Amino acid sequence: MWIMKFTKRSRWIIVSSVLAVLSLLFLTQVDEVRATIGAAHAFKVFLRVETEIMQKTPAGQYYESLFWKHNDELMRIMRAHPEHNEEFLRAYFMFVPELEALLNGDGDKVYISSEDVESLKAELDWHTTVGSPALREDIQREQQRLPLDALVGMTMNEALDFINSAWHPESVMTKTLVPDSDGRWAYYVHNGVYLEYPGSYYLQVSETEKDYIYFVPFQGSPEQWDPWVMKVHVWNVHATEKDAASSLSWYAPESIVWQGVIQTPEFQGVEFVSTQANTDMDIHAFQYNPENQLAVDISVFVFEMPQMDGSLDYSEMVNQKFEYFQHMIDSLRIQKP
Repeated sequence: MWIMKFTKRSRWIIVSSVLAVLSLLFLTQVDEVRATIGAAHAFKVFLRVETEIMQKTPAGQYYESLFWKHNDELMRIMRAHPEHNEEFLRAYFMFVPELEALLNGDGDKVYISSEDVESLKAELDWHTTVGSPALREDIQREQQRLPLDALVGMTMNEALDFINSAWHPESVMTKTLVPDSDGRWAYYVHNGVYLEYPGSYYLQVSETEKDYIYFVPFQGSPEQWDPWVMKVHVWNVHATEKDAASSLSWYAPESIVWQGVIQTPEFQGVEFVSTQANTDMDIHAFQYNPENQLAVDISVFVFEMPQMDGSLDYSEMVNQKFEYFQHMIDSLRIQKP
């Protein structure tokens, strides 16, 4: 979801649970959104909400963590109910002008209407009817915390200030720092695999797909990085199914612009970069431990291609701009009992 160029602001406004649910539900619709220019613009607006608001405050982290907690279920819901996509997109487009005004410093000039709120309530109610008990519980808890009808007639600035006052701090940071790394790296063990990630990130395990972990940037990442969300899948794969499980098999050969071999002591594999029409970019690593039959797929989706001068190739780009990605690859090892 998502995170490349941050717009500098003197004040970061805490995003609401309402906007978190609606905007980040939209991130499950990447393929559909690319279909039209207008939708592509809207997608950029929601990416700005994520990077310029949600990743900049503890409260924003909390609401974004709710999305990553339920991301895999949300994608499954939207695939299972294509008949609802039109209604969902209608509600989604309704909020784009207000959010863009807020991001551009004009949040005091746009107001939240009763139509906005009723549309949003209908979407949230629909998701509670088709979602898991965990998703339903989180949506209902946030609706109780923040009665949506109270927002009608407020400007976007007023509404977010109101939401800020209604929110109570809750920790979403789950990390153990790597000794002697000065806080630069943290580590996590998942399905018996040890991996390291930036100390400036937080992690969220998927609620419904326990093999998936999301690592999301917060403040403090090195300036030379393009800090994007990393998705990690750790699962058991029989040796005969290893090649079919590799993420490299998902992509057309002509889309692969760079590929490298991974030779770490316990996990061998491949890393590669795939581009789509020179606009967005997928960075992947697929690694496998034959003794334990454990596969690890690490991916970073970059919505905007980074600027590269003529002297910088993709290998150097991965090691410099995406050092955090390469570090995770190099850190993988089996955690001994």
